Amino acid sequence: MNKRVILGLGFSLATAVAAHAETTVRIAHATPESSPIHQALVYFQDQIQERSDGEMTVELFPGGQLGSVKEVTELVQSGNISMTTGASVLLSATVDELAVLDQFLLFEDEEQARTLLDGEAGDAISEAMEKRGLKNMGFMELGFRSFTNSRAPLDSFESFEGLRMRSADNPIAIKAWRSVGAVPLPLAWGEIYSSLQQGLIDGQESALSSMVIERFFEVQDYVSLTGHIYWPELWMADLNWFEGLTEDEQALLMEVAAETVDKQRELTAKANAETLDRLKEEGLAINELPAEDKKKLGDTMNGASEADIRAKVGDDFYDTFMAAISK
Repeated sequence: MNKRVILGLGFSLATAVAAHAETTVRIAHATPESSPIHQALVYFQDQIQERSDGEMTVELFPGGQLGSVKEVTELVQSGNISMTTGASVLLSATVDELAVLDQFLLFEDEEQARTLLDGEAGDAISEAMEKRGLKNMGFMELGFRSFTNSRAPLDSFESFEGLRMRSADNPIAIKAWRSVGAVPLPLAWGEIYSSLQQGLIDGQESALSSMVIERFFEVQDYVSLTGHIYWPELWMADLNWFEGLTEDEQALLMEVAAETVDKQRELTAKANAETLDRLKEEGLAINELPAEDKKKLGDTMNGASEADIRAKVGDDFYDTFMAAISK
């Protein structure tokens, strides 16, 4: 073998080793670039690339570029991309145990929700995710959800009767909303604005920040602070991909992921706080749902859905999770 061939093989081998040494983390999600989720992931991108001295690169695909939450989750499970995020209610078809989070008034406030999900209750969910080939990178959050609508203020339990509202395509959530007289229509997230604009639905329920980010205020008249459910945004990776990384790479990803979750929660809290002022400026009428009506709403909806949730997640998991919550 001549010297030129040997040099050529050496160059090819060096190139292959360098390519193998550089790890690319591809993250796709459905939220817009202005969202706290994407902003936090930009922090993750910068920190991973900086702290790995360029040995790890992060590519971001926001705004549903690669598909819906369900579609992108399937891409993660099949190993085509590294990570994604999604609201828990949209992922319970993939991880049955997530349906336990579909209960109403489960947490008193954000602090309690974060403490429990970062602890024993969250560990139970992480274990269930791993059985589906998903590594839990942490619980981001959408916050407590409230309503906008164009019909009338939601100021009593009875005011939900006949409300045509967007619902996630989740049978348990749909059944729960029907139990209080609402008319839930399953629509993809990207269809909400046009459906409100065209009068196909009266209203929608979302985190406060989404009401501004998605510009729902342009086609709605009322904001009702129901705070009926806390929905975390799950951040997950392909478990096989993650376990194929070096120990140093895994440790770096988890270290920066914890920082990123904290940052995302801070950004969400800030965005939610600023939202009410913006909605008032836009001329929307804002009201609170009285505590007694809120409790009746939660009790009715949980009563309608508990058997279905237990059947989906299993009694053992349900009881274990609720015991962790009660602690």
